[in-house]
Amino acid sequence: MKFSLYRLIYILAVFCFSSVFSPTIRTALFANENIMNIDEITPGMTGYGKTVFIGEQIETFTVEVLGILKNWEAKSNMILIKMSGGPLEKSGIIAGMSGSPVYIDNRLIGAVSYGWSFAKEAIAGVTPIREMTGTLLNLPTQENDIQITSADWELPAELLHEPKAVVTNSLSFPAAGQDMNKIRLTPIVSPLVISGIDGGVLQKMQPFFNAYGLHPLQGGDCSSGTEESTQGTTELVPGASVAAVLVRGDLSAAVVGTVTYRDGNNVLAFGHPFLQTGNTDIPMASAHVYTVLTSQSNSIKMASPVKLIGKIVQDRRPGIAGILGESSRMIPCRIEVDGSQKFTYNFEIIDNKLLTPSLILMAAQSAVLSTEKKVGEKSINIRLSANIEGYQKPVVVENVFYEIDQSWLSINHIVQPFAMILNNQFKKVRLNGLDIKIKALDTRKTAFIDAVMVDKKLVKPGDSLKVNVKLKPFTGESIYQTVLLQIPDDTLPGSVLTVTACDAMYGNALNRGRAAGKYLPANFEQLLQYVENMEKNNTLMVRILLPKRGLTYKGEGFPSLPLSMVSIMSNANQSGVGPLSDEVITRVPTTYVLNGRQNISIMVE
Repeated sequence: MKFSLYRLIYILAVFCFSSVFSPTIRTALFANENIMNIDEITPGMTGYGKTVFIGEQIETFTVEVLGILKNWEAKSNMILIKMSGGPLEKSGIIAGMSGSPVYIDNRLIGAVSYGWSFAKEAIAGVTPIREMTGTLLNLPTQENDIQITSADWELPAELLHEPKAVVTNSLSFPAAGQDMNKIRLTPIVSPLVISGIDGGVLQKMQPFFNAYGLHPLQGGDCSSGTEESTQGTTELVPGASVAAVLVRGDLSAAVVGTVTYRDGNNVLAFGHPFLQTGNTDIPMASAHVYTVLTSQSNSIKMASPVKLIGKIVQDRRPGIAGILGESSRMIPCRIEVDGSQKFTYNFEIIDNKLLTPSLILMAAQSAVLSTEKKVGEKSINIRLSANIEGYQKPVVVENVFYEIDQSWLSINHIVQPFAMILNNQFKKVRLNGLDIKIKALDTRKTAFIDAVMVDKKLVKPGDSLKVNVKLKPFTGESIYQTVLLQIPDDTLPGSVLTVTACDAMYGNALNRGRAAGKYLPANFEQLLQYVENMEKNNTLMVRILLPKRGLTYKGEGFPSLPLSMVSIMSNANQSGVGPLSDEVITRVPTTYVLNGRQNISIMVE
């Protein structure tokens, strides 16, 4: 009797201590949380788990151990459990439960993290807590430096209506329509709550996000882009909702999960990887759950981030690790759309090579659709300006497009060069800001290159040649553009020269065919030059191919080398040397998106 009384007094003292003293003192208890090793767990054991089903109130659910899956993945075990209680009887496993801590005899065994789609019962896999703490708490945190195998970035296949998968940044994105819901043990889908994004854009992006194990859905943002909120007062204790914030501001996107374990300011969550990028830097926020949406395929927590309270520093197979009180670096972004209406969107986005380009693409496309019509003719001018640390002037990519229906291609043609810079192989890029200006007109401003004429068919070296290019605007009268070209003094007499007037698409093809080496940058400065000097769709190109031959060496062009030097370098036992066709090129900006090409031959006396 005396023993029971002492024990009761002890429990009450601990309770009062944890309720009265500061959060800093209370969190010291979490580090000493009693843990049960996997070899102590046997089928039939019962316990409970913690999670949030609504609001920020942590609730418990019942757990029964079904078995242990030994070495189910290399060097990894899994505890198989059946869950019940609360909404679980109707919902099954709920997306957003990832990381929910599970206890047996008040001892922590791990995090709810894996499940089966279309399962009638809430049967889940639990990542053992020892695997989470052993991996996530013992690795040094450092600035994320993801190495990408290629500098290329492509629009996901779903957005190009391609039937096959496309490999992008070393990740394979399944084609639209591919069955992603086969019954197999996979990480519990994580809700990606997005606000401020057009529903059609979100639907188009869904296959892309599914490749990361994310389920995008439209929701709200409790934080409204601010640090303070009347909600979200719950601490990040085991069982509380937590969010990895990808975008915040006028547009927002965040992945919601559950806290598993806390040791002082160190927080573990999810129980499975987010992107599995290793060392990372992603803002961490508290979260508010509105309700649980039940579904036969994937029930899901309708939730939103509330307040930034730390950053995620590890993203690995056993889960994610965050540090409270630290801040993440985000990139300030601004998108301005000027059309039938004028809107400006200000937001911040994570600095992540894998996700930033696609999130920018999504934001820009949504911004256009929020102000402009989805179907019908549109002429669009897009200008992207990126501020790169160490460079006084921003890198600018600009082009004009015509589209007759909702299309991703115009914005992708601007975002893709930006992605090439982020994922370049030459140096690490620190982006300090991004500004996109989009001007849309409900008119068709296109013209066809109809004919090309010259003032003389016989020229001499050093002559000026007047070229008249006939442009035929859509439903408009023909107009003429006059261009003066200088025939080089050293042009070989008797040569037959071809004068070509062409659009940007054909011009790009000629560029790569006549000087391929100049379009394979050998350093970061050449890459920036290549990106900023991409041919524009409203530029009329008039060019004369000359019979002289030169060389490219490591991205630089040498068009006027002596023949002896060309011969020596062409036969050198060294890479980086390529052919170069010399030509005279004049570029004339117009007010039309041009299409077509025309040729005419002239002779040198």
